[in-house]
Amino acid sequence: MENLLETRRATKSYGKQLALNNVSIHVRQGEIYGLIGKNGAGKSTLFKVIMSLAQLDSGEISLYGETASDRLIGAQKNIGFMFGSQFFPYLTARENLIYSCKLKGITNLKEVDRVLELVELTDVNKKVKSYSMGMKQRLNIGNALLGNPDLILMDEPINGLDPQGIASFRQMIQRLNQEQNVTFLLSSHILGELGLIGSRFGFIHEGNLLQEIDRKELFAQTQDQLVIQVDQVGIATSLLEENIEGIDYFVNGDKEIVVNKPIEAADKMAKVLIDAGLSLYKLAPHQQTLEDYYLSLIHQGGVAHV
Repeated sequence: MENLLETRRATKSYGKQLALNNVSIHVRQGEIYGLIGKNGAGKSTLFKVIMSLAQLDSGEISLYGETASDRLIGAQKNIGFMFGSQFFPYLTARENLIYSCKLKGITNLKEVDRVLELVELTDVNKKVKSYSMGMKQRLNIGNALLGNPDLILMDEPINGLDPQGIASFRQMIQRLNQEQNVTFLLSSHILGELGLIGSRFGFIHEGNLLQEIDRKELFAQTQDQLVIQVDQVGIATSLLEENIEGIDYFVNGDKEIVVNKPIEAADKMAKVLIDAGLSLYKLAPHQQTLEDYYLSLIHQGGVAHV
C-alpha cells in the first residue's frame, strides 16, 4: 500500500528536552494507524510537526510523497485534524461547522450537510453547550471531515469519554474508514481501545519509536506467556538460562519473570526453581494485552522496524 504520510528520522527538542529522536513512521492509505505511548512520550509533538505547528530540528515529513516545504503546505490541506474541542458553546453544530468552513475556505455549504449526516447530527438543533461528551466528539470528527480529507489525525480522541461513548466513537471511526476510505492516525495512552480498531501500530516511548508493526504480526507476537513470581529474580533468571534452552523472557519488577516461550517447559522451570530452594509464588499462563506488549518493548529496549 502507498504511504500517505511518512516521518523520516524526525527529531525535535525543546531546550534540553528531546521530544522526538529520529522517529520514522509510515501511515499507509486506507489504514487505521494507532500511535501508542504514555503521556509525554512524544505523540502530540509528532502531530504538531506533521501539521507544521512546530518545526523539526532535523529529519523531514513526507505527505503524498511531497517533502519540499512549499508543496508540503499544499498537501496539508488534504489532512483533517482533531486536537481537542474548540467550538462556540452558544452555537449549534451546523453554525459551528459553517464557521469552520469559512476558516478553511470552503464555500460550498452543502459540505456541512454531508458531514452532519456522516456523524449523525443532522437533526440536532440544540446549542453545543448542552451536548454530551460523546456528541461533542462526533462534532469534532465532523469538523475534521470538512473538505473530504484523505487522512485525519486525532490526538487522544477518547479522553473523557464513558464506555458507551468510546464504543460509539470506535464504531464511527471503523465505518468512516470502511465506507468513506478515510485513513486515520490516532494517538492514545489507552492501549486496549486502540487494539480494537487499529490495523497498524507504532509504539513510542520517551521520544523514541520502539516498534512499528501490522495488526496480524502483533497478534502473532502477543502469544501466550508464562508469568513466574519468585523471591530472588536474579538467581531465578540465571537458573532458567542455564537449564531451559532458548528461553525468551523479560523481568517485570523485582519479583516477576515473564517467559514468552517455551511455555511447554513450565514443569521443568518449576522443578529447576524449587530444587534450587527458591520460593515460587506463582507460575501461570497469561495472554498478552496490548499494554503488556508495550511494556515488554520498553523493558527490552524496543526494535524499530517496518
